[in-house]
Amino acid sequence: MVGVTTLFIVMGAASLLMLGVLGSLARSGIPGVHACILAAFTTATGILLIAAQPLLPPIVGVIIANMLMGVGMVLYLAAVRQFFDLRVPKAASAVALAVQLAGLAVFWYVWRDFTARVVLVSVIYSMLAAAVGITVLRHRPYSRPAYPYMFTVGVAMFVAVGYAVRAVVYLLRIDAVGSLAETSPVQIAFLIVGIMALPGLTLAMILMLHDRMLAERETEVNTDYLTGVLSRKAWWLMAEKVLALAAHNDRPVSLLILDIDHFKQINDTYGHLLGDAVLQHFGALAVATLPDENIVGRIGGEEFAVLFPDTRIDAALLASEGLSRVVRGSACSHGEWSVRYAFSGGLVEWDGQESAQAMAQRADRALYAAKDGGRDRIVTSR
Repeated sequence: MVGVTTLFIVMGAASLLMLGVLGSLARSGIPGVHACILAAFTTATGILLIAAQPLLPPIVGVIIANMLMGVGMVLYLAAVRQFFDLRVPKAASAVALAVQLAGLAVFWYVWRDFTARVVLVSVIYSMLAAAVGITVLRHRPYSRPAYPYMFTVGVAMFVAVGYAVRAVVYLLRIDAVGSLAETSPVQIAFLIVGIMALPGLTLAMILMLHDRMLAERETEVNTDYLTGVLSRKAWWLMAEKVLALAAHNDRPVSLLILDIDHFKQINDTYGHLLGDAVLQHFGALAVATLPDENIVGRIGGEEFAVLFPDTRIDAALLASEGLSRVVRGSACSHGEWSVRYAFSGGLVEWDGQESAQAMAQRADRALYAAKDGGRDRIVTSR
């Protein structure tokens, strides 16, 4: 039992170390962190109680210790579901824990059978681990690097398969072991899989949490703080990527550069708060009105740019005029003030060779022509 006890103590300590790392992420505000912290704490406690099983009464060393590990697996599944903003299967989890508790009680107090207990908990843990892996596989964000999520899937499925094989081995009584006090190579191997389950899954959760925080930071950097559209730097980088892809695939691209009309007058008349509200209002309308594939960015104070990938100038003009009608017909309200506004725009189509900057200069010249022509209009340069 010395080898088995040592394994449990080491893995209990590993779970506590993971708990320390998770604690540093508790204030991140990301869903699932607190449930994962509870899972790590519960599992570490259960592992340490199992390690001390010879010194404890059966109700603590067998029933409570195994139930704590079961609760840890349920909490980890809940953490993963919360991370992806999914409903936590409370009823199914409660049923799984109730079946485990009833089985542990029966196979200890009514019909003492170590093999039956192992089969029972192994089947339950295998199902919970598989549910974790399937959840991550189905809902991982494909716009993010795959490694943190596929690592989680790999760990979860490794644990699920390990517990499933353990259930089959003990169901068929291939390994004739009657208690934890009896060691065998097969039992040691399965114990290693079992006690590494939650520390490994906790590490996987930490990787996903770090990727989520990195994604949030990237979004903050790439998003204009006031309007919610792309920032100037992010928009230019995206424009260069779109043109490079268009050059490779010989696809058209159109560009609209627009300027909110009489914006300085709005600021001077109503104040900068209403001016900011107008910018926010326009950003929201642009995102809601234009198709998702179009790329909207704020490139100046009241100046915006819209890139139309795979779009000829005539189709881009229809979309731009549609946005103009929506803006013209929607008043911006802030406090006791309400103001209507419009924009002027210059629209061009990429010539297939020019840079993003050269294309934008042509759109700027068309924009100036729209302003000189009386504003509230879109001028195309063909």
